[in-house]
Amino acid sequence: MPESYIGFVDVGFLHAVGANVLGQRRGSINPDASTTAQWLRDLSGKHIVSQSFLRAYWYDGAFDPSHRDYRGQRTYFNGIAATPGIQLRLGHVAERPNPLAEPIRQAIADAGKEIGSEPSQLLEAFDRLWTFRPERQQKGVDTLIALDMVRLASRSVYSTAVLIAGDRDLAEAIRTAQDYGVRIIIATPDRQSVAQEVSHLADDIVDIPASDVRSMFRPRQQRTNQ
Repeated sequence: MPESYIGFVDVGFLHAVGANVLGQRRGSINPDASTTAQWLRDLSGKHIVSQSFLRAYWYDGAFDPSHRDYRGQRTYFNGIAATPGIQLRLGHVAERPNPLAEPIRQAIADAGKEIGSEPSQLLEAFDRLWTFRPERQQKGVDTLIALDMVRLASRSVYSTAVLIAGDRDLAEAIRTAQDYGVRIIIATPDRQSVAQEVSHLADDIVDIPASDVRSMFRPRQQRTNQ
């Protein structure tokens, strides 16, 4: 087993938990691959791991090429792929209509009838002032993380994994990697965000301080092609 460690970064997890810790809206900031990779690299100097840093795998969801945001997202991903020490791995993003949209619009229409106002006029005014954003969910990311963890562990590529993630779906992959002799460290800005089963399996849990979390993000740039 080589004396090296790998970082596995679930970007959706880091984005959601990091934004919450920093008190920011997810839409206003993006995780920064370069500073996150540097944080992982510096763990060796802090004696959290005794091995040398090999690389980090960066897992995110990609839009379909037909999506309006695809081109801008590809520019963002190309920058990440060119970041030293980072291997970009992409699942996909699924969109669905916001489930609150129709109930709220119906309630506005019903309220209009009750107070004697024209429902269509109220809805037109509401639509001018408010837009329901579709719900977005990453698909395939946990599967990619699990496959890479197990595949690389079975080939003795690394001896320690630093996992910035917390989904319970990763529990079986953690067990299997540990069976290959790998040590699993969970790194998180908030321990409550990590599924209990994952916490129980971890060989160690490392807290990411708020100051370090802040360095892992940058303001999101407005895309001109939206």
